[in-house]
Amino acid sequence: MLVLKEDSSTLDAFLIPPVPIYMQFYLFNVTNPDEIRTKGAKPIIREVGPYTYDEHREKYDLQWDHSEGTVTYYQNKSFVFNPDMSPGHSEDDPVTTINAVMVSIASKVEPLGPVVEALVEFAFLRFSETIFITKTVGELLWGYDEPLMTELSKYVGDPTNNKGKFGFFYPVNNTNDGNYTVKTGEKGLGDYLHITEWKGLDILDYWSTDYCNMINGSDGSQYPPRITHDSVLEIYTSEMCRSLYLTYEKDVWWEGVHTYRFIPPKAMLEDPMINLDNMCYCYPGPEDCLGAGMLNMAPCAHGAPVIMSTPHFYQGDEVELAKLDGLNPQKSQHETILDVEPKTGVTMHAEKKIQINVPLRPYGNLPSFKNVPEVIFPVLWVNESAAIDSALAKDVNKATKLPFLIVDIVFGALLVLGLVLLVIAGIKFRRLRRNRGQHKL
Repeated sequence: MLVLKEDSSTLDAFLIPPVPIYMQFYLFNVTNPDEIRTKGAKPIIREVGPYTYDEHREKYDLQWDHSEGTVTYYQNKSFVFNPDMSPGHSEDDPVTTINAVMVSIASKVEPLGPVVEALVEFAFLRFSETIFITKTVGELLWGYDEPLMTELSKYVGDPTNNKGKFGFFYPVNNTNDGNYTVKTGEKGLGDYLHITEWKGLDILDYWSTDYCNMINGSDGSQYPPRITHDSVLEIYTSEMCRSLYLTYEKDVWWEGVHTYRFIPPKAMLEDPMINLDNMCYCYPGPEDCLGAGMLNMAPCAHGAPVIMSTPHFYQGDEVELAKLDGLNPQKSQHETILDVEPKTGVTMHAEKKIQINVPLRPYGNLPSFKNVPEVIFPVLWVNESAAIDSALAKDVNKATKLPFLIVDIVFGALLVLGLVLLVIAGIKFRRLRRNRGQHKL
């Protein structure tokens, strides 16, 4: 039933997920921007949210390769604000946060010397750029016009092709992130839905070694059947430009279905100086390693200074956590989880959580950044979640338990029948021996 084909019963669920998917955004509002900018004060931030969006996915342009047992597709994602799941919040809410465009420009001109820095500082003044800006939630997420970007693109080009517009998730809405090729299970279910290529590549080129550039696992919605406590579940996530892995934590029940919970082990995002396997994620080199729970996204973000981390720096760098007032990392709120039904490998409940940060520090000799502290500055974090409802859970229970129940009943019936036949055979054998004994007499 799991094997994907043009006429398979699971194809519709593969094309459009049968369960609701939500993107919940939590933004960090800066309460003391002037003190940070002029006096290097410790940033005080306050979390606001959730701002919840319905996430709609649809796979299209499928190309089947039966000789390899793969299918290639694009997946469109779109997001629609859900006010009922965003109580007390609106996309029009103002939020004060760091000016990521200004920081990005500062980081790029820092090595170019004082003349270029002076020209850029003049541009900051001309366009009234400040280190902290106040925009609406909708603008910060989905984009707003940034005149400085438009002006600079005239001289240095526009590698992002964003045409003078900036948003932390612009232009993600109603787009795809490239084509995927996955295993259909036609050649065996051992690598079912494993991603073999992304954008036509079987290995990335962002990081310094093949190990960090590997494309491993699925998208997290489905794994091969017969998951065990020793299984390691791998996920490739294009948002982080790398593969992740999760390990078993405990047994849990979801809507009456027995599942195994998998979570990212601490070693996966451990400080590279402790877990040397993470050294190849240090960018530009080993001397630029970040602390635990952090990943420099510059190699796959057109060089922009963006740092991904766990929400609230959960299991992350304690030094960076101490530089901020307003973070409170908690396992129950900030840990990524997958609850997987072990017989089928179907994910019953998932919560993928990532935080976006911008590194703030004095950049070169730019006066605008002269007095700021050096801190990994949180902007927002996201919880992308999906869960099987009670109706679908009943179907999963039926699909996973009924065949085994039938096997148990048939096995029991055959066992009883076998015992009856043995008893009958024994009785007949005794009678036969008795008759033979009487015949001899």
